[in-house]
Amino acid sequence: MALFPLGILSAAGAGGEVATFELITSEILGSSQSSVTFDVSTYASTYKHLQLRLVTTQTPFIRFNSDTGSNYAYHRLIGTDGTVESGAGTSQTKIPMDYVGAGGNLGSAVMDILDPFSTTKNKTTRYLGGRTASNRVAMESGLWMNTNAITSIGVIANDTNFAAGNRFSLYGIRG
Repeated sequence: MALFPLGILSAAGAGGEVATFELITSEILGSSQSSVTFDVSTYASTYKHLQLRLVTTQTPFIRFNSDTGSNYAYHRLIGTDGTVESGAGTSQTKIPMDYVGAGGNLGSAVMDILDPFSTTKNKTTRYLGGRTASNRVAMESGLWMNTNAITSIGVIANDTNFAAGNRFSLYGIRG
């Protein structure tokens, strides 16, 4: 197991130690496709938090448990060549990961999914990503207004399919 200084700090936190991320699964696409789904139903007893890492040429969106209802919200802060903008959305049908990849331009992102298996809280995410084409970086928080445990994570392409060679990795943090 390697230490990665990205994402969630250890819940113990008193010593400021960095959480240990364990690779659960990784998918590198052999051909283009419109989505990638991770079945996470068997990880509830093993992991406290999840982390999704993407390297893609398309803007991704996230859905939990195949929920297509207007149960999502987000806030974002975007930086482009010294310009800053912000935005938000409520009653959304998915959580955007804006300004990752687009139009064949490579981008990457790291999304933390906090307490995905809790049945007493709505689910929250935070993500940091960017792409090379427009010198953009984005920080976003997301909300799934549902207290059900997450059993699947759907990563959906925006306008065109994810390209062959795009990578999707799921990591876990033991609780």
